Amino acid sequence: MRTANLAIVFTDIVGYADRLSRQTYEQSQRMLRLHEALVLPVFRAYRGRRVKSIGGTLLVTFESPTDAILCASAVQDRIWEWNKGVPEWDRIKVRVGVNVGEVRLEKGDVFGEPVNIAARVLGLSDAGEVLFTESIWLSMNRNEIEADDGGYQELKGVPEPVRVFRVKPCADLSMRPYGGKALQRAGKLAQVDPTRLTSAEVRGHLRAAAESAAGHIAEAFPWITEQARVLAIAGALLLIAVAAALLTPAAIDRALARHDLGAVQREVQSMRAGPRRTYYEGRLQEERKEFEGAARSFEIAARAGERLGFKHLLAMAQAGPCEARVGAARALGRLGDQEAVKVLRSMEAERRTGEQQNGLLAQVMGCNPRVAAHDALEQIRGAP
Repeated sequence: MRTANLAIVFTDIVGYADRLSRQTYEQSQRMLRLHEALVLPVFRAYRGRRVKSIGGTLLVTFESPTDAILCASAVQDRIWEWNKGVPEWDRIKVRVGVNVGEVRLEKGDVFGEPVNIAARVLGLSDAGEVLFTESIWLSMNRNEIEADDGGYQELKGVPEPVRVFRVKPCADLSMRPYGGKALQRAGKLAQVDPTRLTSAEVRGHLRAAAESAAGHIAEAFPWITEQARVLAIAGALLLIAVAAALLTPAAIDRALARHDLGAVQREVQSMRAGPRRTYYEGRLQEERKEFEGAARSFEIAARAGERLGFKHLLAMAQAGPCEARVGAARALGRLGDQEAVKVLRSMEAERRTGEQQNGLLAQVMGCNPRVAAHDALEQIRGAP
């Protein structure tokens, strides 16, 4: 078993769950892409390693505790700059929790009490804040950061109180919240382009197909009138659309079988917007272990009439990682379909074993499929 002494940083979109319930799927995906487009370049500049994302939460590790705190401060300044120049609906607020300690390294993931403590510290943080533990304070270069002592805090799942510190913000509210020095150290960062946060691949494919068809028809039949050419192009596009509808799902299934996520993403982006595409977007998220987003995608697809979405939720609820089962149970409860009752009752009746409590989400957020199944059953019973 490999171990390492690392600084653990959690960033979280404040109000993520509430915004998710009020947004369309495309809007929620745009919010997640915006969050990552803003913070990931800063993490890279400070040599942080992204471990994983869970919904609106990112987990990143650093070898240097000082870099971890400077990076977190730079992230908050970058988001402040973004929010200053965009309308209210496009703003995001982020909170940060940081801890350091010896963690287990397994298959690219990190486990152990330092991860749990960092997540709990994140829960104490408010929008725009950076909170960190005494272990960070004792191991970092304290000349780099001013901090306020938050005293000892009782943290869920942690046997002893943990002393917490808060990076001290600037007194001048018209300036960046943390002065901008840490952000300047990150160097020149790529600007976030709002127009590229939503995909235009489908339009691009169709436009390219139309132009190609027009060129071939004009070369082969120069004597055909313009009106006839338009009709021929329309027919060609119809054939292309039908072929894509028939062939793309099979290509995605093959790519999923060989775990080629790049191919899956390309095929999904080439699909026409609709319930089937949303279902396959969920499959892609599931492969990336973004289980909350995957369950939401399957739910949206099921509501739009894609039966595969509902069937896949049933499969997720019965097997897989704890967080996948919890996400699926919640989605089934919201759907209110009586066909899910048998599966949910089986989940509710399971014995709670140590195996079900393994994994990052189980350690950090108290993952419990039995409780999720019980709540889903109550929701279905109360459905009209």
